[in-house]
Amino acid sequence: MAESPPSSSAAAAAAGSGSGSSSSSMSSSSFTPPYTRLSLLYSALLLSSSLLMLVLPGVRSYLGLVPAKVLPYATTIITTAYCDASVVSAILSGALICTLARMVEPVMGTVEIAKTIAIANVGGAIVTWLWLVFTFAVTQRTDLLYSNVTGAHAAIAALFVALKQVNAKAVGAVPSTIAPYVPYMPAALLLLTALVSSVATNLLPTGLPSNALGGTIAAWVYLRYFRQPPAPTEALGAPGASPYQPIPGDASEEFAVASCVPPAFQAALTPFDRFTDRIFGGGSYASGAAGSLAAGMPSAAPLPGNDSEDARRRRERGARALEERLAQAAAAKQSAAASAV
Repeated sequence: MAESPPSSSAAAAAAGSGSGSSSSSMSSSSFTPPYTRLSLLYSALLLSSSLLMLVLPGVRSYLGLVPAKVLPYATTIITTAYCDASVVSAILSGALICTLARMVEPVMGTVEIAKTIAIANVGGAIVTWLWLVFTFAVTQRTDLLYSNVTGAHAAIAALFVALKQVNAKAVGAVPSTIAPYVPYMPAALLLLTALVSSVATNLLPTGLPSNALGGTIAAWVYLRYFRQPPAPTEALGAPGASPYQPIPGDASEEFAVASCVPPAFQAALTPFDRFTDRIFGGGSYASGAAGSLAAGMPSAAPLPGNDSEDARRRRERGARALEERLAQAAAAKQSAAASAV
């Protein structure tokens, strides 16, 4: 006896269940976590280390940076930035790292943010060590030489530096309410830590200003002179490798040290930009590669629209076009995943 075909109600139920499962799979595939995995991992390290130090206080001497013991315990140069002796400080630092990484990491990428933080942490630890040893030599205060420094202050400073770069390069990556103040945030952080530590010594951890200063300098030097940008063809998704290698770093005026302060004070920091250009950029980095190329070309009339306002508009249009391409690629990936399911 032949089987009867399924009823229309059963087919509708099956179609409804199938559409429900596909919609649920699409919603799950399009779910974006509120914070990045890298920032959550860093926050978990800070909190777990602070809890471990509460249970086993002796662990702090092997994880924290003690200036008098850096040579026999050189690993503390690395571990000091990934642990925190205070639970409250670990929670606050983790929350700030998650907030900053949420704006920076989608633009720069997880690998670049991890490299920037790692370089800043080592730079901050070295500057803190040298500063405390120098202060001990001047003041003969033994408590500075044997103080235990922990905390992610250099990483926070590095994220502020990265946020400054992202704010100038990617339109819309930073909320418009804070975007006008982002260029001055790295300098404001250093000024705030220096003022508070000088007024209330016991309020902030030992070595916080020097740690934040070292992290800021290390992150800025890496991002300005050494960070390798993607090749132009790879950025546009075209096959093959470009015959031209992009210039590493960021030579724009928006990322110069002088741009970290209001225009009235920028002239005081211009010599520092020239000094770092001579050390890391071969003496001609500030003028950019375009200037050296133009010197060997025949003279011609200047192109229209070369002022800073037109350059800013071109950057905004390029950033919007890049965001549209990324959104289209993400939508295509989600549709492909949904069709596969």
